[in-house]
Amino acid sequence: MTQPGESGFGWNQLVGEVLAVAAVIGAFVLRRWHKGRRAAARRERPPQQEKVLRPAGYSASCQIEDLVDRQLSALTQALGGSIVLGILCGSFYPIAEGLALGRFSFAQLLAAPNWYVMLPGVAMASLALLCLIRGFSLTSKFGDELRNWRFGLRGEQAVAEKLAAPEVAAAGYLTFNDVPGDKEWNIDHVVVGPGGVFVLETKARARRKASRNQEEHMVLFDGRTLRFPWCDDAKAVSQVEWNAQWVAKFIADFAPKDIMVQPVVVVPGWWVESLGNYPVKAMNAKYLVGYLTRSDRRFTAEQLRPVIRRLDERCRDLEF
Repeated sequence: MTQPGESGFGWNQLVGEVLAVAAVIGAFVLRRWHKGRRAAARRERPPQQEKVLRPAGYSASCQIEDLVDRQLSALTQALGGSIVLGILCGSFYPIAEGLALGRFSFAQLLAAPNWYVMLPGVAMASLALLCLIRGFSLTSKFGDELRNWRFGLRGEQAVAEKLAAPEVAAAGYLTFNDVPGDKEWNIDHVVVGPGGVFVLETKARARRKASRNQEEHMVLFDGRTLRFPWCDDAKAVSQVEWNAQWVAKFIADFAPKDIMVQPVVVVPGWWVESLGNYPVKAMNAKYLVGYLTRSDRRFTAEQLRPVIRRLDERCRDLEF
């Protein structure tokens, strides 16, 4: 009969296995650190001094890069916890089997010589389980956030593609993407042209099965809320209004006194039905092209040149 002390719980083997896992994880971390040091030693730097303009969705792409790193760290934590937990469960299996089959009781286990040597193993298993749960939870959370940011990035890129259409340029309009604000926020697009300045907020939403009596491809706009077939967005309007006010102040000393700063919410890929003529406009990216090119021509290129220079300086902050 197996005795509680004959559990096969070998600390030397266990420590060796845990150290092997730690060595593999440490090797990945060390390699990343070494590559950074090597780049610094080579004095790697951009080949030109002039900085470049921000591309569409630049802030979203930075968020995606950060989330990928955090997700990788969480996944490493989950994998490390699962491996250590698996090793410890294998070491404790003879004890669990003996208790389950009645070969010895829990009281006999506690009466065995040096039974307390198992306590660090139990503590380590508990810690590994917590690391596994936390790592799995964060990996799932970051995965959802990554999907949302990637979807938003594609929406901004889709709008920027329409703004780069030949007819928009021919009408005298110039687009600045991902205009940085005062702190860690940005404006998706600012368009400058004969019709004035247009501040665009892109809202990318996936189509889903409608949960209300509304066509699945249609968005209703009442001047304050974007009503999708399955949800409402009441924040987009206040956000683009705030952005437009910021832009108006930012260019105030460089623009004509009667310059118009028009806030526009763009919902790419949807049919937007506006229920009235509101101060804030809402439309899809395709309609936006015609909206810009049909706008009244109020300002000349010479009048708008200081505004363009001001925005160009603001957005030209990326190294080559």
